[in-house]
Amino acid sequence: MCKFIGCILCLGALGAAGFCAWRFGPWYNQDSGDPTNTSNEPTFTALNTCDGCCNGLVSNCERKINDVLIPMVHNAHSSKADLFLAYNNNKDAEEALVAGYRGLMLDSCMCDGSIGETIQSLWKGEMPEGYYMAFCHGTCDAGIREPMELLGNIKKFLDTNRNEVLIIEFEIRENSLVELYKAIDNSGLDEYVFRSDSTDISEWPTLQSLIDANSRLLLFAHGDGMESCTTMSCPEGLFYTYDHFQQTNWNDNTCNLKGNPTPSERGFLLMNHWINNERDLPSEKNAKEFNTFDSLLKRFKLCKERLPSVVAVDFWDVGDVLSFVKEVNLNRGGGDTTAAEAIAHTQGK
Repeated sequence: MCKFIGCILCLGALGAAGFCAWRFGPWYNQDSGDPTNTSNEPTFTALNTCDGCCNGLVSNCERKINDVLIPMVHNAHSSKADLFLAYNNNKDAEEALVAGYRGLMLDSCMCDGSIGETIQSLWKGEMPEGYYMAFCHGTCDAGIREPMELLGNIKKFLDTNRNEVLIIEFEIRENSLVELYKAIDNSGLDEYVFRSDSTDISEWPTLQSLIDANSRLLLFAHGDGMESCTTMSCPEGLFYTYDHFQQTNWNDNTCNLKGNPTPSERGFLLMNHWINNERDLPSEKNAKEFNTFDSLLKRFKLCKERLPSVVAVDFWDVGDVLSFVKEVNLNRGGGDTTAAEAIAHTQGK
């Protein structure tokens, strides 16, 4: 019996050693997962773009940023590809940007090198030290994204695609605001950040004006350390989310607003378009139904007074989100086009 147990332990050790040799050897390429692929640089060139386009369409260019429907990834840092537990997405945030998503929701938190974090980091060939800021979902033990990697890759995307405008919405956890702000600066993303002299913006710029000024990144944040910028001095380039956003509920299929403010009260209307499972965890099964063209159309038709500016989803690679967004933006017409008219034209497709 002892010999049998010894053999099992030996085989386990050999297997672990073999995995480490494959995983951390010079032939392994983290981006492709293919040990024969020696290319270390992922592709950041956006799909479905064109010369003279703004976020994929020429007709978007002269519209204000809040009059264009922006597809956004909920908890974009949390993915199966990045080895998260209870992940919100199959594929990573970088692939979402390339595919056509122009908004990311990211949660910042402080990590302390717990056993769970250490195992995750070793598995990915990383080893952050001490007390550090990362992007996590609820707890660092469930998975993390390194800020310099993710923010650096977002910068590479903006470097590569000069006609694309992005929105990032941060949820600040565990008083990580100062470290997040440092990470944004250190990544070089700050060169693209849109800044305003006023905290009360009644008229948002057009996509073309943001592109011309090369201020193609709008940053919003809420959570620990962030309050209304009318009552505190917000970090330069960071807008307080709820100064400018209204939102619908998640786990919901109506257009009812959280807090029931009037639909025109703030610049952006965010539709939180995902439904968790019975354990309140992300559900790919639900996304397969909720992310379809028909499901999106049905819910948008309930927004009688105003069309959402942003639609945020889980499992971004599932369903018809990008094709739906494109059809809505193609049919928005001028600034006097009503939500009902835009949706009616989209339905006709």
